[in-house]
Amino acid sequence: MKKIVSILKRVFIVIFFLVLIVSLGIFMVKYLNPTIGKAPDASKIKSSNFNGKTFINPIPTKAGGLGDAPKIIKDYVTRKVESSPKSTYLFNEQKNDSIGNGKVHLNWLGHAAVLLEKNNQYILLDPMLGERASPFSFMGPKRYSPSPIAPEDLPEIEAVVISHDHYDHLDYSTIKTIHPKVKMFLVPLGVGATLRYWDVPDSKIKEMDWHNNYQTDNFNITATPARHFSGRLFTQNNTLWASWVIDYSDEKVYFGGDTGIFNGFKDIGDKYGPFDLSLIPIGAYNPSWHDIHMDPIEGIDAFHQLGGGKFLPIHWGTFDLAIHSWYEPIELLTASDQINKENLITPKPGEWITPSTYLPNLDWWKEYSNKF
Repeated sequence: MKKIVSILKRVFIVIFFLVLIVSLGIFMVKYLNPTIGKAPDASKIKSSNFNGKTFINPIPTKAGGLGDAPKIIKDYVTRKVESSPKSTYLFNEQKNDSIGNGKVHLNWLGHAAVLLEKNNQYILLDPMLGERASPFSFMGPKRYSPSPIAPEDLPEIEAVVISHDHYDHLDYSTIKTIHPKVKMFLVPLGVGATLRYWDVPDSKIKEMDWHNNYQTDNFNITATPARHFSGRLFTQNNTLWASWVIDYSDEKVYFGGDTGIFNGFKDIGDKYGPFDLSLIPIGAYNPSWHDIHMDPIEGIDAFHQLGGGKFLPIHWGTFDLAIHSWYEPIELLTASDQINKENLITPKPGEWITPSTYLPNLDWWKEYSNKF
């Protein structure tokens, strides 16, 4: 009996210390790693999209769960796709002499990060310009190549627009570097807590619910619905997610950020369109999380719902975030007969272009793949 008691004591001690170590690790990551961010005060959030604990989607949405994990892991480990481009996949800023001529210009910086320019004023969308979409510097999805414009080389920025708080859209190192040169951060409800935690002055932060707007003499920016979710490691859906409309009066831009397919695109087009330019996510899709990420054909559906204009595909070609190859989204999009190719805008990262006069360059990415 004494021997059994002695063994049980040892087991208890081992379990105790294991729990202690795990708890200490969680504490250190959550409270001593600033990249995690900070949760908002739920008691201060007033929104019809908030149930008191979490934000909700416009329609029932499944984001993938633990039950899908075994299949996802198996598919990821056994996949036989080209998961990253050639090592020559490197880009620098390519200047454009027409900057400042009164038209909208844009520079795709990779993934969902886009720099807009009009009349020498700049708006930066989802500035994830860091090396990894992760709370850790040593692990997590890594950029295929550095941002063609480094954060420290960005111009003075009128507004930074953030779609939601996931690591591939909201980056600690980028925000810390650029916030002194940014006039205003426009973010969905709850995301401001993380920005303030990262030393962004409260006077520079405007938290917005769907259909709230921010207006200056030169543009009007409105938060619009999206079908997605939010969270930074230990939290989920405690901050809102959004798409955005940037209205310059004579030109309108839609920014999808990160979203699954839903009929809300038509409502956005009817209310705020027609759009001259739509930035629509087309990558990181999978049946297990279909509701929250569109594939290229669904992206075309969203584009038509929004009312046309020019289509800039985003959320592809920068991180390995799904089972498909790095080039599959753009391959499927450019091969589709469901869209007029003259409406597609597919610049290389770092290339300043004028959407209204852009000539299609649909195949540039093929030189970075071993398939073609």
